[in-house]
Amino acid sequence: MNARKSPFVLLLAAAMVAVFAGACSRKSDTDGVHVSVIDHIAIGGDRVTVRGGGQRAEIGADGAIAIDGKALTLSAEQQAAGREFYLQATGMKRDGAAIGKAGAAMAGQVLSTVVQDVRDGRTDQTEAKVEAQADKLREQAMQVCRRVETLRQAQQRLTAVLPQFQPFARIKQGTGDECKDRG
Repeated sequence: MNARKSPFVLLLAAAMVAVFAGACSRKSDTDGVHVSVIDHIAIGGDRVTVRGGGQRAEIGADGAIAIDGKALTLSAEQQAAGREFYLQATGMKRDGAAIGKAGAAMAGQVLSTVVQDVRDGRTDQTEAKVEAQADKLREQAMQVCRRVETLRQAQQRLTAVLPQFQPFARIKQGTGDECKDRG
């Protein structure tokens, strides 16, 4: 790689970091910090909050569900489906955080590699080194894409056993496909 391509590689790496780190957004709320997993799903404390149809459902780690603050009486099957939805949503949060950390680490590594290779006059392999780092990050991003589909399936199971959850079932089939196509 010649020195003329180096800014392009750095720009590409910075753009990837920004995209992957932005997969989850943080916003302040009266209850503390919430992490938005998908636009209508937020995680704060030990609750997953899902918005739909002008209502708000909260799902606890144990699968307990409340709609607009009113706890639902659930069968064991319904509670298990709620617990699975909770696990998939919080798993997506963890995956997104891991990508953000990996992206930041990759940006530092890329910058270090480019600077060292330019300084040492060994830029012929810089692009390959950067691409190898980017491939690792792409694979982590694909995990989030797969998690979207897994979360959608959990949503469908929950809706099948708990019809009251229907207004919150806003993850459509193929939602993760756009993400996969970019990888």
